[in-house]
Amino acid sequence: MTVHHARARRPRAAASRSTSVLHQLSLDIRAAFQPIEDLRTGEIVGYEALARLMRGDQLLPPADFLSSLPQDALAELFRTMLGQAVSLRQSLAGDGPGPYVSVNVEVPLVLADGFVDLLRDVLDQHAFSPHGAMVLELLEGHATPDYARMSERLQAIRALGIRIALDDIGSAYSSLINLRDLPVDIMKLDQSFARGLRQKPRDLHFVLSLQSLAHSIGKRLIVEGVETVEIRDALRVLGVDLGQGYGIARPMPGEAVAPWIAAWPTVGMEMDRTPTSMLGAYAGHLRVVEACRTLMGQPLPVAWKEASKDPHACSIGVFFDRHGLHDTAFGCAHKRFHEVMALYETDPAGWHDGAEGFRQEMERALADPSQRFRCDAVAA
Repeated sequence: MTVHHARARRPRAAASRSTSVLHQLSLDIRAAFQPIEDLRTGEIVGYEALARLMRGDQLLPPADFLSSLPQDALAELFRTMLGQAVSLRQSLAGDGPGPYVSVNVEVPLVLADGFVDLLRDVLDQHAFSPHGAMVLELLEGHATPDYARMSERLQAIRALGIRIALDDIGSAYSSLINLRDLPVDIMKLDQSFARGLRQKPRDLHFVLSLQSLAHSIGKRLIVEGVETVEIRDALRVLGVDLGQGYGIARPMPGEAVAPWIAAWPTVGMEMDRTPTSMLGAYAGHLRVVEACRTLMGQPLPVAWKEASKDPHACSIGVFFDRHGLHDTAFGCAHKRFHEVMALYETDPAGWHDGAEGFRQEMERALADPSQRFRCDAVAA
């Protein structure tokens, strides 16, 4: 795909020509914006612009029209989405601090001749300086053919004040190579991992590992597919940076964003890590187990060892107290784990049996359709 854009000679030629492509195809492209939440504070930190095609009274998702678009129209689709994203950002915060906006872009377009000029042209049209308030989400559907060239192109984009996110991590073979070799700022975990957490809670191990990786290499992690308040609760307890999905908010037209954010509860301090769901309790146990494994061989304060024997003192115990769950099979397994929690150094086999026993009982409860507990968390 090549973007024909001679900004230095004819600054507006590409804009008028590309606009005519969608016009000739009678395509009314509109952006729907989905909020991205900081799961540690509850603050909305960004919005992803998602392409929708207006046909009559219906808004069609990309799967219903994207594959049929010619190459020139795909380039113009990106320009249109970028312009609408910039307009939303300016309406919310101008050039000042505030939430960022993100737009999806495919690798071939990023590598096309004139792509950086295209970005400058849109920014100039809107008199907008991003300063980190715009993110390009690099779609993982294409392998990167030339890492040196791609890295150079991304550095040029970042020099404009635009950050780079690597989208759909976990869905393509090149993810780790891209993370290693490309200058990206944000990692986005493919939604398939979060959507099935109720059925496959062990996938939280993968999420936690990826969160640790993101922090260790100086990047932020967004988990997509947060479709329920229960999943949102589990990721919050796990310590995930950012979340996106129906459990937070559905995509909405640009004019609906300001009223929606005005109704979003303002949170001024770090959110409580106490679970509000069974899946959240499972995530809490995972954090405890990982912490113990990290501390194996490192003596803990005696006070901690004494406190660890109380199954009512931890955040999981608080959740069980609220819902009267201490006498269930998993509640009893939780008590047994507390009896051996501080013994990971002197009796690692007993500690392991206690940790695994509680985990297995929690998984049985999560898999049992009759074990449906109210989630205290509320989605907007």
